[in-house]
Amino acid sequence: MVWSRSKSAHGRRRHIESDGCAPAILDVSTIIAPRDAWIGVLCDKRNVPSKVRKPRKAANASAGKSTLFWVNTDADSAATGTKEETLKRIRSHVMSEHNRKKRLESTKKYKGKTWKHLAFQPPETISEGASSNRSTNGTPSSSTSVHGGSQASDTSPVTQDPSPSAPSQEHRLSLAIATEDQNGPTGSGASWEESSPGDQVIEYSPSNSLRYSPWSYVGSGANDPFNTGHTQLTDRMMRHLHIFLWDLTQEAHPLQTRYKPKLQAHWAALLQRDPAVLHAAICMATSNAAMQRGELPLRDPEQQRSALVVDTFHHRGETIRLVNEGLSDPAKCASDELIASVSMLLTIEIASGNVDYLKIHLAGLRQMVGMRKDFAEVPADIRFQINWTDVRVACMAMTKPIFPFVRCTRPANLSLVPPNDDIALCATRLLPLLNITGIFSEAFSKTIYDLLELCWYAEWVKGGGTPKEFDDETENYFNVEVLSIEYSLHADRYTPTGQIKGDNSIEGCTRLACLCFHTMYMWGFYPLLAPLMPKPILALRAALEATIPTGLFALCRDLLIWLLFIGAASSQVMPHERTYFVSELAKAAKLYEIRTWQECRTVLLGFFYVDRVLLVILRQVWHDVERIMEPVFEGPC
Repeated sequence: MVWSRSKSAHGRRRHIESDGCAPAILDVSTIIAPRDAWIGVLCDKRNVPSKVRKPRKAANASAGKSTLFWVNTDADSAATGTKEETLKRIRSHVMSEHNRKKRLESTKKYKGKTWKHLAFQPPETISEGASSNRSTNGTPSSSTSVHGGSQASDTSPVTQDPSPSAPSQEHRLSLAIATEDQNGPTGSGASWEESSPGDQVIEYSPSNSLRYSPWSYVGSGANDPFNTGHTQLTDRMMRHLHIFLWDLTQEAHPLQTRYKPKLQAHWAALLQRDPAVLHAAICMATSNAAMQRGELPLRDPEQQRSALVVDTFHHRGETIRLVNEGLSDPAKCASDELIASVSMLLTIEIASGNVDYLKIHLAGLRQMVGMRKDFAEVPADIRFQINWTDVRVACMAMTKPIFPFVRCTRPANLSLVPPNDDIALCATRLLPLLNITGIFSEAFSKTIYDLLELCWYAEWVKGGGTPKEFDDETENYFNVEVLSIEYSLHADRYTPTGQIKGDNSIEGCTRLACLCFHTMYMWGFYPLLAPLMPKPILALRAALEATIPTGLFALCRDLLIWLLFIGAASSQVMPHERTYFVSELAKAAKLYEIRTWQECRTVLLGFFYVDRVLLVILRQVWHDVERIMEPVFEGPC
């Protein structure tokens, strides 16, 4: 009886041939073959004698190297196995087995490489050393709940004991999730099976849930899970960006009600396109928070720095580095992103309080904008940011803004009425002075009318009464007017040739008081940041000190009371200036026979005064005024 391979489609089979030949004895234990493979010896029916293979040399035998495919003690069967057809079949079978194993290895390597471009690595691609470490560190309960763990090999895939009703499969993946308490092991969790060959067992426990969570491998948590941005964001950076997009952008447009999503979309697009804008936005948020906490500007070099100050200087340095790189690129030096970055960087430098430093960089920004066709060609939101920074620098230095202001076209059918009776009295005592020749100029008179209309609109939006619906065009117009009026109040201090007009006049004092009122009324950071921008308050005090002794306000003492109140209200955190304004207000109230804060409020309503912003401040100021006036009103007992 001999073993042969059949060529039929039914696979291997055994058959007996009686051809008179003596049966060849095959020692299976001596065959050297691949796994699960056997090689038979074919016997030629025609009994054609074959060439006997030469015995192997003694050197090969001693070295353990065999020149044969198998070792057989029977010379006849060994001789029959050396026929050329048989050798071809043996080689073909060996090569097919070799190719099969190679394909399996290639498939495994390919599965591992497909995940290498991502930060997340699936559990089956984790190195065997890490898997073995996890399996050895696990508790007995967790290790017993997983069949085989990470010790599974390619040749013996891990399988879970199937239930009697479950159908048998050639390959089966068992995924057992073992839950484990920190104080002790608990029962196993859920498990499920998928028919996927060659997969590994995943081990999970709550104590390692953060370590082996998919979000710990991808991006930076849930902020940017697939690293799609140009900069990896930490959670702290993301919080600062949230403050910039949701708070600071809205503070720059204090009257917006529906423009916020468009504004956020504009800045979010810039942040995604350029890393310099990203670092500048983060730096703006950190510097703003540091100024609110009194940590900026730096006063004591030995004072311990907080994380906000450290973040401010770090992202400021990154912004400067990226801006310098952009300026060296001719194609990028006048781009929207770089202009926005420099403008935001100037806004950050306001916290330093160095006006000369700001003027130098503002002139550099002007050169960058000059490379564009026109200032109006710059996108509106970036242009607004530039004008906002320009006005802040002008407020710090009391200089004329250097950038032109592009105003929006007034809506054709715009018509406003006062929202309540108190607002209807606004500026009613100031408007008659506009008709007196020589007191107010034509340009300043127009600014007063614009400020009055802005107060009406602001109270419709923020007054707390019945809201009035305005379209997008009207809202955009008044949001730009907030900055346009402040720009006009600064620019109106100068003649067309650039000469300063002077503040020692009724118009000069009123202009400075309108500027202080506008800043308190519109911007939430004033008067808390008045020490950073004290020039308007100092200029108002200097103008009143020069004009009050001359009797300039003898015929308009109510205007003087409003001027002194605005000075006292805007200098709450400047004690020296506040003392001057309060003392002068007490003298003016005595001459005007004002004895209560209600009477003072009645006078103030005829000028620029709004209860929503200034009522609490009025009562605080009047409390200080009463302490000065008390000896005067008491008299002898």
